[in-house]
Amino acid sequence: MAASGPGNGGQARPPSEPNHCGRRAAAWLLAVTLVVTLPVRAGVLLVPGAFQTDPDGYRVLAWNLLEHGTLGRGAIPTAYRPPLYPLLLTPALALGPLERAGIGILHLALGLATVGITYRLAGRWGLGRRGALAAALLAACDPLLLAGSALVMTETLAALLAVASLACLTAASERPSPRRAAAAGAAMALAVLCRPTFLPWTFLAAIFLPWLAARTRAATPVRAALGVAASFAAAAALVLAPWALRNQLQFGRPIVTTTHGGYTLLLGNNPYFYEHLRSAPWGSVWLADKLQDDLARRAPRNTPAGELAADRAAYDLAWETIRGEPATFAYSCAVRVGRLWSPLPHQLSPDEGLRNRSARYGVGLWYAMELPLALLGLAVLWRGASRWKEADQADSTGENGETSQEAFAPPVPDRPRWQAARRAGAGVMSGRIGALWIAILAASVTAVHTVYWADMRMRTPLMPALALAASAGLGWVVSLSRRRK
Repeated sequence: MAASGPGNGGQARPPSEPNHCGRRAAAWLLAVTLVVTLPVRAGVLLVPGAFQTDPDGYRVLAWNLLEHGTLGRGAIPTAYRPPLYPLLLTPALALGPLERAGIGILHLALGLATVGITYRLAGRWGLGRRGALAAALLAACDPLLLAGSALVMTETLAALLAVASLACLTAASERPSPRRAAAAGAAMALAVLCRPTFLPWTFLAAIFLPWLAARTRAATPVRAALGVAASFAAAAALVLAPWALRNQLQFGRPIVTTTHGGYTLLLGNNPYFYEHLRSAPWGSVWLADKLQDDLARRAPRNTPAGELAADRAAYDLAWETIRGEPATFAYSCAVRVGRLWSPLPHQLSPDEGLRNRSARYGVGLWYAMELPLALLGLAVLWRGASRWKEADQADSTGENGETSQEAFAPPVPDRPRWQAARRAGAGVMSGRIGALWIAILAASVTAVHTVYWADMRMRTPLMPALALAASAGLGWVVSLSRRRK
């Protein structure tokens, strides 16, 4: 029952009023956050050098798709790059002279959506309004995300799909249903079509999501797990099927990812790079010119058969290098993990100027603070689900200390902790689920880039997730500092 008092004329406050006011305040704060984000992201896109280069050839693919109707070179198809980002670029390129503005609007919309989902997800994980605001601002101002948004590359889209997948996974884990599981499967499949690095995360989600469903649905755990697993797999397969079918028709193989994997593995495992690791000073720049010259003399990629042969040859050469120098391979794995998670960006040019060096160290300072907060935040989110004493009290006690009718209900000893936490509310279970999915995402991406080529840019799609974790860690630090005063 709700308490009455002089502030409401002795009348009981409608139970829905606090929630309604809370939702209204959260909506206003989200709107303010997006308004603040808009000039930050738009300002980066107005930099003179934005969208001028096309290092991975996505603009070329989009132009070819627009002019020839083929994702490739002229009428020759390719699977060297994933298809989703070029498909989204095509309408922007159709604007002709306004092409750059079209790409800018696309990236701006993707960035705002990323910040908005980060804000809403933080609220769902129980971080509160201030925590949600901190997470959204960290994502809005993240140096890697800002730099990626000014490039014709997949970082901006991949970051959105990663945090959208986290939101879908949270919903499907907290309240399992075939519909929510299908949404998660579809979102993660889209992420794979943007960046194949997400494929191991998708496989792990297909394992952990049914397990969480079985724990949450105490009445029918097996049925819940099977329904979630089937819906997740069916939705993911449905989204991936057109790309795999197209590749089966064009290449004779149902390629779900790309034909770029061999080159990426070889880039991180070749004799030139291994020699650089053995002999060059620590932190020096390695240039892949000799490797590129070797690859240029090998099988041409201008036909589907040649593309497959080049991919296979790159894989063979990479594994030959790995088997020939296992000790150097082990060391290179440590180097790749270090570069992936280093706070300080790796030097890209031997003659780096003062301006670039200052910017590089500024970025390093940002991540030297954020990454430890994110690690702390994962522990905070996970430990939030261990507050079972508070959860039990919330089940049996009202907001004003009054015993609720549920306290007199017969005990249900078989009710799982996850379900009890959900009934207690306050994002307890969602926070723990969020920590689990972030850890799985980070572990899967790290595992991939332990073997394949890695640098700091490869973790860009993870930054909204790390902003969520860092916000939880920051909240713990602020709370600790207040208690000491």
